[in-house]
Amino acid sequence: MRQSWLAQQQYRADDNLLDQLISSWPLLDRQPRIWACMHIGPYAMIARALMILGRKLAILLREDVFEEQGQFYRQQYKLSFGREAVEAELMFIKADRGNPLLKLREALFKGYDVIIFIDGQLHFGEPGRGWARIKLHTIDLLLREGAAALANWTGTAIRPLIVTTIAGQIKLRITEDFCVKSKADYSVVMQSIVELLRDLDAEELLQWECLPTIFEGQADPADKKLGEAVWLPFLVGGTGMLFDIATGDSVGIGAKQFEIAFRKFKKIGVIP
Repeated sequence: MRQSWLAQQQYRADDNLLDQLISSWPLLDRQPRIWACMHIGPYAMIARALMILGRKLAILLREDVFEEQGQFYRQQYKLSFGREAVEAELMFIKADRGNPLLKLREALFKGYDVIIFIDGQLHFGEPGRGWARIKLHTIDLLLREGAAALANWTGTAIRPLIVTTIAGQIKLRITEDFCVKSKADYSVVMQSIVELLRDLDAEELLQWECLPTIFEGQADPADKKLGEAVWLPFLVGGTGMLFDIATGDSVGIGAKQFEIAFRKFKKIGVIP
């Protein structure tokens, strides 16, 4: 039921969705920006849309992710322009090689827009150096502060956005620019980015690749505060599970019970 990078193939080839995304994009000036994105919905389209809008892109990826996905970004450029991209138009920066923030700063100063998937490193526990504690509903998350630090270091605005689909239609949620003026702003800005998730319908939230990770990282349900339950069925490693979005509680259910739950949620329109 969750999205995966492989599931992005259908979106990469969907020119109708791409046209919808581009037409939904607000007007931009020529100043470079840091685009703070998440792995939700047809996120692979974000880079292609920005390419078509005439932006030079620097994309931050871990090396293992680059090996899997780098070729697809290049294919996106070729689909749009009929030729291979050169580094002056599209470049990749490895998050686990050298000093990525320094390379991203250089890219911004050269006029590149930067794409950072802020949920690429998502953890739980006590925040160490370089981590921000973020709250999503009743759940505490830890996210890397790199995007906020880069904005502060370079004076570049951060523009958070997420893209989902509902009934074959693109839904773009995008904020105004955030300006980071000091380290004291880091947690505030990171929290503001995650706030975009609060407005999602259940159908949209199911498109977030990090959702099972969040559920798996929660403490014992007995330690949680009671809240209004919002149970949804997920398949995790082939096992049927019910997850409570409000608290992060989960429970395993049998295959028959999972099918029944799935059909009921589909019938009422929660699941497409």
